[in-house]
Amino acid sequence: MKHFEMPKPPYLGAAYYPEDWDDDKIDVDVAKMVELGLKVVRIGEFAWHRMEPKPGEFDFTFFHTVIDKLKAAGIAVIMGTPTATPPRWLSRMYPHVFRENADGREAAHGGRRHCCSNNPDYVRYCLRIVDEMAREFADEEAIIGWQIDNEIYEGGDGCFCPCCRSGFSEYLRGRYGDIDALNRAWNLNLFSQWYDSFEEVPQPRDAWHNPHLRFEYRTYQNDSHVQFVHKQAEVLKKYVKVPIGTDTMPFGAMDYRDMTSTLDVVQFNHYNTQENLWHVALWFDFLRTLKEHPMWNTETATCWNGSTEITQSVKPEGFCRVNSWMPIALGGEANMYWLWRTHWAGHELMHGAVLDASGRPMHTAGEVKQIAADYEKAADFINGTRVKSEVAMHFTARNWRIMDTQHVVKSLNYMDTLNDSFYKPLIDCGVRPDVIDAKQPLDAYKLIVSPLMMTIQEGDLPARIMQWVKDGGTWIAGPLTDVRNEIGARFKDRPLGILEELTGAHWDYSVPDIDGHMSAHWQDGSAFGSRLWYELYDENNADVLARVTAPHSALDEKPVLLRFSVGKGRVYILGTIPAHDDMQRLIRIAAGDAGVALNEPEGSVLGTPRQGNGMSGLILLEYAGSPAAYTLPSPMTDILTDEKLEGRIELKPYDVKVLKA
Repeated sequence: MKHFEMPKPPYLGAAYYPEDWDDDKIDVDVAKMVELGLKVVRIGEFAWHRMEPKPGEFDFTFFHTVIDKLKAAGIAVIMGTPTATPPRWLSRMYPHVFRENADGREAAHGGRRHCCSNNPDYVRYCLRIVDEMAREFADEEAIIGWQIDNEIYEGGDGCFCPCCRSGFSEYLRGRYGDIDALNRAWNLNLFSQWYDSFEEVPQPRDAWHNPHLRFEYRTYQNDSHVQFVHKQAEVLKKYVKVPIGTDTMPFGAMDYRDMTSTLDVVQFNHYNTQENLWHVALWFDFLRTLKEHPMWNTETATCWNGSTEITQSVKPEGFCRVNSWMPIALGGEANMYWLWRTHWAGHELMHGAVLDASGRPMHTAGEVKQIAADYEKAADFINGTRVKSEVAMHFTARNWRIMDTQHVVKSLNYMDTLNDSFYKPLIDCGVRPDVIDAKQPLDAYKLIVSPLMMTIQEGDLPARIMQWVKDGGTWIAGPLTDVRNEIGARFKDRPLGILEELTGAHWDYSVPDIDGHMSAHWQDGSAFGSRLWYELYDENNADVLARVTAPHSALDEKPVLLRFSVGKGRVYILGTIPAHDDMQRLIRIAAGDAGVALNEPEGSVLGTPRQGNGMSGLILLEYAGSPAAYTLPSPMTDILTDEKLEGRIELKPYDVKVLKA
């Protein structure tokens, strides 16, 4: 066999399950992959039984054959560890490897991710299969990366098995040191909840539990998944030299920085539709900040997702193309479909794919082929440039978990509000923000927006952001920002952690408004759209930008949006959830203070400036399926069409333009 020539990113690929098919289908599949322009496939992630049909009997012959066929066709491989789907023999040997639900019922064999990441028997066998795979495939030149497990996250309270019960006690001991410190931190004199040992602290079920207990249990559960992945990475790194990651999902309770800290590449799966495609842009804007290596979008649909029924409709022509370009435009180097060929039996029979179960191309295959050709044309520009931003928006796992365990006011959802009320106005102002966690360095940014950041008490962030403002940064803080400590408790001696100290502001009141009795107005008298929650301040040397109209004299005309000069910088304190257009107005004002130039699109356009290696340019994506327009800052050439463009240009629905200055 000739030497394998590694394909050049950006990679277009798909998840492939050759173990599900007769052997004579593999050559046909590989030929069609070549025809459509795929460069990489993901294999192995659910194939534990095929690799180890009986305990300790390993057979990788089949996957060597598959890789050889792919390699001969010039297609690279991402190898998955199959630990999300342990074989039935494991649970026969160890019946209690399964997760336990809050009601005390154990999960059963038959799905995936149904075992507990803390169960020592499950973990031991997982590490053994990973070790065997790593030694077997360490020198395989066609493998460009490894994927650990599959979609590991904890969206709720998690597992309640005995392993998690004892592990939680140890987690709390490490976190608080002694039980009285925990009792004081959680205010457990309330309801006589005081505990005498860490072993007495229950899992959060069968009672109206303290929100700090629920917060810590969710943190513990997600930390357990992180440790499970890191143990596999440690084994892999003994043998393999290519990038290692784990394919995550859009659930922010997981600390993605912690999860990827010992990994090499961020991997991400999503299934957004035409109604909410821009939601996933927030995730790409976030994930690209975590690693120097460009991220891999390891799963998305060519057309729709579904299990044994489809819950989506057919998407308009062009959607597959713009969906496939979004991760590349926003900082990635790979986009892969789930899946290559629809399953012929079993789970997820109705999920869309590149080919249907009979091997015939689905209706989006033409778009897939065009995407592959476009990636080739733009490869030098994509690989030589990076996304650059002067604006950031905070989004943290800690605040997701705090707000998920204490919503503050009915119908306030952290992710939905962050998307609709803050991120969408930013991108509609033409901003390409970095979405950052609490550990991200701040020096690169001129303007930072921190909404719903109930606590900023993470590491040294309070000191860093105060110094950043004094050195000239512009900070929009609020609403519901800096109102809790690191576990979600209130401050006993002040309403805010650092904002009053930093600005000289004085918080007077906070009030809910579920029924819409309150309203707000700008200082010029125009309406300021607002809802649900109001933090009201004394004027106290502030530049007041907006006030409320309220049904109580103590509240009426109180400031709800204020601006303060701090050192060389500015702080805006926003005390309510703004309407889209009013948040845009605030962004324009703050951007002017910060010296950030805005290039606002006409319509739904993501504009992504890129630069590097002596090149600069812009990628434009129309993401809502409607005509749009954009004014270019300088003459540019569309790499995909060779068209020279300048000034105001029009974009068709789902248009993609890769522009080089």
